Amino acid sequence: MAIPRMSPIQRRAAVFFLLISLLCAVAPIPAVAQSKSKLPAIDVFGGYSYLRFDSKTLGFANQLNLNGGNIEVALPDLYEGLGAVIDVSGHSTTEMEEFNFMIGPQYTYEWKGIRFYGHGLFGKARDRLRQPGTTQLEPSHLGKAVAFGGGVDLPLKGRFSVRPIQADYLITTEFGSTQHNLRLSTGLVYRFGKRE
Repeated sequence: MAIPRMSPIQRRAAVFFLLISLLCAVAPIPAVAQSKSKLPAIDVFGGYSYLRFDSKTLGFANQLNLNGGNIEVALPDLYEGLGAVIDVSGHSTTEMEEFNFMIGPQYTYEWKGIRFYGHGLFGKARDRLRQPGTTQLEPSHLGKAVAFGGGVDLPLKGRFSVRPIQADYLITTEFGSTQHNLRLSTGLVYRFGKRE
């Protein structure tokens, strides 16, 4: 049985998730040797992401529904609930690929172990369109990306939480036009360190 070949986006996603998995496997080792009270809280989120892309601005007849993944690394409590987050997401469909690399402030409020948060993210978006009727990708375009949104984390056992929903209003500027998109993500959160 022949093994199917992976597309470039699948290869990049596999490498990215492998690196995150290695980070999660190795990071707890130095944490054991140090005093837990001195370690800052670091939240690592990973999961599925859906993107409703405003593709009419690029000449498509309808909006596109893209599937992919979202990874975030957050320092949730640098000062009284105010923190920072790095956000990376990638989405694809038969018509295009879309990647976002953003960073920004995040405010987190915790109530009975449940964490509510809102953030403003700023960075870059890279899109690649497929040539009609082929699997060939056209040259990519690097534009601006801004996202405003938030979500909720529900505690599970130990250091894990589930993120049932994160909703972001994502604005991108691609190929000389502006897109107003909706991104929804869900997945698991692992918290490193300990907050006193």
